[in-house]
Formats: sequence, C-alpha cells, structure tokens
Amino acid sequence: MVYTIIERTGQSNPHVVMATTITAFAMSSVLTGITFFTLGAFKLGSLVSFFPRHILIGCVGGVGFFLFVTGIEVSARLDGNLEYNLETAHALFQKDTVALWTIPLALSISLLLILRINRAPFVVPGFFILVAVVFYIVVAAVTRFNVPLARENGWIFAAPQAGVPFYNFYSYYGKQR
Repeated sequence: MVYTIIERTGQSNPHVVMATTITAFAMSSVLTGITFFTLGAFKLGSLVSFFPRHILIGCVGGVGFFLFVTGIEVSARLDGNLEYNLETAHALFQKDTVALWTIPLALSISLLLILRINRAPFVVPGFFILVAVVFYIVVAAVTRFNVPLARENGWIFAAPQAGVPFYNFYSYYGKQR
C-alpha cells in the first residue's frame, strides 16, 4: 500500500506520503470493523465458508509470519526490511542484540505453554503485567542499569521529546511543517 502511495504522490513531499499512508491505514481499519460488525449484526458469519479453507489458513499464516519478522526487526533494532543474508544473521547474533530478541521469543513461547495449561481470561493480561513489573524490578535492582541506559540499549522505546503533547501523533495526518 505504501509503495502505491509513494508512486502516486511522489517522494518529493514525505509529509504527504506519511499523512496519506496513516489515513489509508486508519480508513482500512475502520472499514474492516464496519464490515465485520455488519456481517455479525445480520448473522452472516457463515459467508466465510465460501472462501476455501487453505486460502484463509494461508492469509492467517502470512500475517503471523509478518508479525514474527516485524517483532524480530523491532526487538533487534534492525533498520528497514529484514533481509535474509549473512549480514543480517551477523547483526542478529551480536553480543548486544541476542538478548533483545531471544528474551521476547522465550517469553512468547512461555505464554503459549502457560495458555495450554490455563485458559483463564486474566492469564494473558496478568502475564504482561508481570513481565513489566519484573522488568522494572530488574532495572531498579541492577546498579549499573537504569531507565535511560535501558532506553539507549534498546530495551525501552525512545522517550518522546520534552514539551511535545501526547496527541502530537495526530499532527501527522496532514499538518504542514
């Protein structure tokens, strides 16, 4: 979708590309929600059975693969698209990068194992709250490690700029700079 937007708007004005991309993703999310709500309201969920099962499984598998690869990119702080080459493998297995993606992978596997044993509705939220609490306890307990250092090393996302309001994200929808 983004490449089509760049092709039509051109690369000369990146603010237009960003505003159009964000708006397109927002509109597609809203339209998808309206579609599924309408199907549910009119009890038309059985229409899904008209799609071949292997196509639906392929779509879900493709989304899962995309989320897995994106998780590796974000966790390992890789710039751009994940390329399947020796340079990327070297970047993934550097001393400062291995823990950034193996710990989230291990946590994901443990959550899957926990859910096989216990499917109570509060297991997933409780798991994520527990992970956050344990993380900050470890950060506080280790004397050489603090929040700014954790942020610098990729364990926490970058802090927003000082003085920027929380709703600044909405300015990307079209405010000219």
